Order: sequence, then C-alpha cells, then structure tokens
Amino acid sequence: MWLTEILLLLQPEIAPPTPSVPVRLVNSNSRCSGRVEIFHNGQWGTVCDDFWNLNDAQVVCRQLGCGRAVEAPQRARFGRGTGQIWLDNLLCSGSESSLRDCPHLGFGNHNCGHSEDASVICEDHQPLLQASQLICSPYQLVVGVQLDSLLSAGLNPFSGHLAAPYCTGYRVSQNTVWYQVARQAGICGTVLTTNTTHAIYFNSLYFYPPSNGSMVLPEIIPFTCAYPLDTKTSLNTQIRPQLPGYGLMGSGSRARAYMNLFRDSSFSNSYPGGQVILPVGSALHVQAYVFENDPSFAVVLQDCYTTNSSNPEDPVRYYLIHSGCPTDSRRVSVVENGLSLRARFSALLFPLQGRDQDIFLHCRVRLCDKRSQSCAPFCTRRTYRSVDDPFRFVTVGPITWTD
Repeated sequence: MWLTEILLLLQPEIAPPTPSVPVRLVNSNSRCSGRVEIFHNGQWGTVCDDFWNLNDAQVVCRQLGCGRAVEAPQRARFGRGTGQIWLDNLLCSGSESSLRDCPHLGFGNHNCGHSEDASVICEDHQPLLQASQLICSPYQLVVGVQLDSLLSAGLNPFSGHLAAPYCTGYRVSQNTVWYQVARQAGICGTVLTTNTTHAIYFNSLYFYPPSNGSMVLPEIIPFTCAYPLDTKTSLNTQIRPQLPGYGLMGSGSRARAYMNLFRDSSFSNSYPGGQVILPVGSALHVQAYVFENDPSFAVVLQDCYTTNSSNPEDPVRYYLIHSGCPTDSRRVSVVENGLSLRARFSALLFPLQGRDQDIFLHCRVRLCDKRSQSCAPFCTRRTYRSVDDPFRFVTVGPITWTD
C-alpha cells in the first residue's frame, strides 16, 4: 500500500466544526496593536471601521491573548491594507470569543475602501503566554502551560480545549498541563495557510474559570507553527523565519524526501539499494516521495538531472526535468507530478558526454499546497525554463553501464 493511500485512511470521517477566524495585528512594532486582519477563504483581509468601537477591539485583544482594549482607532491609523475587506458593520458586545461570532454583514460584504481599515491598541499583558511552551513536531502541535500560572489567573487548568470545543484531551507532566493536536488542516479547528516558503498552522487554546452556573469568558492562547515547504533528507535542520503571526510561535523540521528506482513502467519491481547496473540506453523508472502527515500537500519534482559525481552542485550535468517539465519528450516521460505525495517519471539514460562512467541522479523536490493552487506544472512541448527558488536535493547512484 502506497504512503498516499495510508494517509487517506487516516482522515476523519466526520468533518470538524468551522474554527474561529484567525486574526492578526500588522504594521506596528507591538504584537498587541496594529491594523486588524483576519484570515478567511485562504487569504488575509481587513475589517471596515463602520460602527467600530472598543467592544469590537476587546474581542480582537482577547483572541490574541493581549490585555484589555485601550483604543479602537479608525481611518487606517496603522496604514492602509490591500486585497480583501472581509467584514463591515461589526456589532460586537465585547463578550464574543471571535469576530466571526459578532453580528456583521457577512464575509466580503461591505461599502468601504482601505482608507477605512480598522485597528486596535491593547494592553500588552500576556502572563499566560509567558508561562507557556510550544513544540512544533513533524506530526503534532503541542502546547504546555504551567499549572501554577493557570491557577493564579483563576482558571481551571483542565478546562482547556482547542478551537473545536470537543478537543479537550490533556496530560500533566512536571507542573505543566499539555494539550496537543495533529499537524493537519481542519483537525480540532486548525487552520493551514501557505506562502512561498512555509506551511503555517494556526490554532488557539481556551481556558475557563471555575463555572458558577453563569456564562464565563475564556482566556485564549493563540499559537502558530511554521514548517518549510522545501525538503531534504536531513531531519535535524530547523528554520526560525520572521513570519507575521501572533501568540506562541515556533518552527518545525523539513519533511523527509526519498527516491526509488524501478525496473518496470508499472513501478512494481524496484532495484535494491546501492549500485544499479543498466544496459546503455535502457529505461529507468523513478519515484520520489515524501513522508508528510498532512494530505493537503503534493510533491513537485522541480529539477532532475544526472552527473558523474554524487555532488548535486557538479557543473557538468544533463537535465531530464527542468522547472517541473521534461527537457526532451522523446527520452523523458513524466508519469505523475504535483498530484499526491509521490512523483514519478521514466527516462532513457545514457553516459554523460559518451564516457563509460558511473552516473548519479539528483532531484530537487518541494511541497505544494494543492488546496489553494494547481500543483501540477504546466508544460509545453520541450519546455526549458529557469529556476528562481533554491530547493533541496534527493540523490541516488551510482548507476553503472553494461554492454
């Protein structure tokens, strides 16, 4: 059974409820002040300042884990945004846990321009954030909060849940209560967005004071984990990018990428590891795949080429695939690229420059968010284009020739 099939079986049969809208404050030197932007339908957008007041600002401050709302500036105090204006005529009472819970005209319905973008200024008071830890593992997002801090804040340490209220599981270790969620879009209200370099996961942890029978407002700890989209075989490299976000922020490791060689076009009879011996001019069938927990992604083979050394930076090379497309359709056939967590192609291989030498096959691989874009490269016949972004390598070889 292929890896992609296994991942599909792990998807939940019941769709989780719609999560709270992620919110951020931008164009400021403080995490608790700035222009209000919310994430909806795969992109960030602004909020119109019609009826905007301290009650609306208080909801934003609570979502971000800041202190009380001090001011609700209008008229693009922190600069004009671009793109979508998502909300207008908000009428929050101040007790809502998310802007989406407030009365409004509906997402995308407005009569405003970006000169009317709303902003907030909150007290930068975040004792729970300071007492919290975030672990961005390859498979889970894990948040830990000190028990003493929760108790001193008048909160029940075991009342926590993620954006989806039914996600309440926890464990206690060394005076810390830990909550976790699978690193996958839609699980427990987790929202996934991508940019050109990273996959960014958003969620929030909610804690409540002991209930006395009346409605109580939660304290919220937002958290963000960023993972690189380009892959390599090392699991230990970590990147801490400068990314817009809020609450707890962390970064995770790259996914593992692998490559297999097959004897047949059905990709069922693989060569053993080590050296591969081929008759000159014979076909080689290649599969690249990535161990990735989230089925939102697809593997894209950006470049594949052969060299006479195991060094992928060797300047003497012969391209089989360049910018996702075969360089010679008579010798290279792309079977699958940008559709799932595996990519496949077949190629007729020859020694470089007619020399009887071993060759090595190198491929640059990256992950693509197939929810928001078409990941399969668009290729015209014998397309050969330049590459702008640096991607990571997967290498196999040596391949030795026989008569």
